[in-house]
Amino acid sequence: MSVGENIKRLRREKNITQQQLAECLGISSRAVSQWECGRTAPDISQIPALCHVFGVTSDALLGIDIEKNEETIRAILHEAEEVGNQGNFEKRTEILREANRRFPRSYLVMHRLADALVNEYCRKRIKDYSEVIALCKRVLDECTDSTLRYEAIDTLATAYGYAGKKEEMHALAAEMPRVHFSYENFMMYRWKGDSEFSERQGYTAYLLNHLLELIGPLSGHCHDDGSFVYSLEERIRLWEMQAALLEQFFPDGDYQYAAQYGESACHLLASTYLSRNDTENAWRWLEKYADFAIHMDTYGFETPHTSPILRGWADGGWIPEGGKGQCDDLIEWLESDSKTAVLRGDPRYSALMDRLKKAKE
Repeated sequence: MSVGENIKRLRREKNITQQQLAECLGISSRAVSQWECGRTAPDISQIPALCHVFGVTSDALLGIDIEKNEETIRAILHEAEEVGNQGNFEKRTEILREANRRFPRSYLVMHRLADALVNEYCRKRIKDYSEVIALCKRVLDECTDSTLRYEAIDTLATAYGYAGKKEEMHALAAEMPRVHFSYENFMMYRWKGDSEFSERQGYTAYLLNHLLELIGPLSGHCHDDGSFVYSLEERIRLWEMQAALLEQFFPDGDYQYAAQYGESACHLLASTYLSRNDTENAWRWLEKYADFAIHMDTYGFETPHTSPILRGWADGGWIPEGGKGQCDDLIEWLESDSKTAVLRGDPRYSALMDRLKKAKE
């Protein structure tokens, strides 16, 4: 971070204007603006006065301490990410909490900790998000990095949503740019050549996953009185569409991360047909559910797609918490749900269970 960026950050932390800082130093506000834009830098004779105004050392003002710490911070954040990738979310939070104590002025650490806490709290159904809110608000109040600020807005709005603070969530979400103002949307027709093809694939992967994911909340949307917008027959058609779209997009069966949406749709379809005592249709969707679950548990992090639309692109893997995979969830449902009891005497049941257990090995 440059000295001008540090001055801008420290000035905002002190809640003083460029004009007020200029008056303290006996210079023009334009000079302060030029520093903060990186066009000029303070004279060495002005460093002591700046340090006095901000209450920091010259090393901190000049970014020397920050430069020394950035490498350590990156290493800690990488360690936290690796621990999270192994499904040890609580350990990840511990690492980030210690990093926040060690580097209390690092806005990147603050945000990573806030984001980890949201992940942990929502899984544990914790409703007190005061620590997350405090961390994100500090980033928004003090940080000048626009990307990190948008990430903090996203995390804070998510926390408000989980905490049941709907008005605060909507107010903050209104500050986010609409999708047509995104970098990816702007660059959609501008990416050229081999070096930028992966950018276009990445955006395509995002859009496909987003479309498939949206069908779920769309089908379950309710009126203000709590009744479903769509009839059950219409919801069945939407779930069938969700599974069919997956097969259309990925004819090679290389669903990767998107297989989770097929799982969800097939689970709903199988459960609905069981409620109607239509076991044949239930079996039809149950077998597809198993296909998607097995795929989720067995494809590799670095496995590239083979279907044309994303050929060569790898979505990355998903992280099963505590080693519990999608096949485990399906087995648990089959063994414990009263609706599935009707299936257990069918020879297909044993064959399906064997297939799921083999996939776990």
